Amino acid sequence: MASILKRQIDLQQVSANTYTVSWHVDWTLGATLHGGCVAAAIHHTATTHLITDPELARRNQPDILKLHLEFLRQCGRSQSTITVSVLRTGAATSTLQLQLSQNGQLKVLALATSTNFDKVLGPTVPTAWTLLPAPKPSPDFRGCVSARRPDPNWLTARMSGEVLGFTGHMLVLNPRGRFPVDGIHDAWYGFTPAHKHERMDATYLALMTDVIPSMSDTLMRNGGLYDAHGFLKKLERWEEEFPGVPAEVTASLAEAVKAETYNATVTLDIEFKRKLPPQGLEWIFTRTVTKMLEAGRMDLDITICNERMELVCTAQQLILVLEAQRKFRGGREGKMDGKAVL
Repeated sequence: MASILKRQIDLQQVSANTYTVSWHVDWTLGATLHGGCVAAAIHHTATTHLITDPELARRNQPDILKLHLEFLRQCGRSQSTITVSVLRTGAATSTLQLQLSQNGQLKVLALATSTNFDKVLGPTVPTAWTLLPAPKPSPDFRGCVSARRPDPNWLTARMSGEVLGFTGHMLVLNPRGRFPVDGIHDAWYGFTPAHKHERMDATYLALMTDVIPSMSDTLMRNGGLYDAHGFLKKLERWEEEFPGVPAEVTASLAEAVKAETYNATVTLDIEFKRKLPPQGLEWIFTRTVTKMLEAGRMDLDITICNERMELVCTAQQLILVLEAQRKFRGGREGKMDGKAVL
């Protein structure tokens, strides 16, 4: 059965190299679409084209190795058309270009490099890479999280409300003891009991590279909707009264538009490190790191691991942190950008 995400994407092929993608209110923040949802739609289009185009299907490279996206303009609440061009084919990798347009205007330009993770191309050598500083010990998913008992290292929450409704399907675990290192945010993500059969495939991972707090708000500790420190304080207050029960955190558009700044993603690069199991992933760990916020320009590095803390995906974003007044100038209310606040 298709995932919630793929049902919302509702991919339809209208010609040999052209597809349409729907939009869903769960993806929206005001009048704009969440960048991670757009990335997921493009990823789903690319992987579909790799197995339906006769020439590409013969190449048997069904997996995306690297996806680069240029967000030229904001995507709004309308159907998208994605056109796919094959730039090159090769024995080990092939390259596609994907152009996402809305109402005839080009909004996103993407390059996708395909491969076959089941095919051995060369040697495998382990490295000494590890996450530094080390994250807290992994949660006890069965004994604590699923049983609604307090985990010694993590606090559980669900975000719902008017802002980015897709987060209402998910649980997020934030570390007890706050975020001691400025510019580093750790979290675990899974699904609520109501969606316990949902799993994350590679298209979901494309979405999850943008399900992160606003690192600019977090660095400024402004207590806003997107500030991870402020979010964790809500979890701590909830835990005092309802230990072990996932915190119910709501977010309204009225809160979102009070923000003094907003984050605009300029580019997103995603590299998939290995093939996921056919059933997908139940839980993922995400570390988000910002090296510098300078004069409104900010970098993001995202590392995603599975339950065994094996690397499955990395991503980099180039962010512009702009004055929110620019977003609302001219009375265009409701056009607020932002990250998922988890």
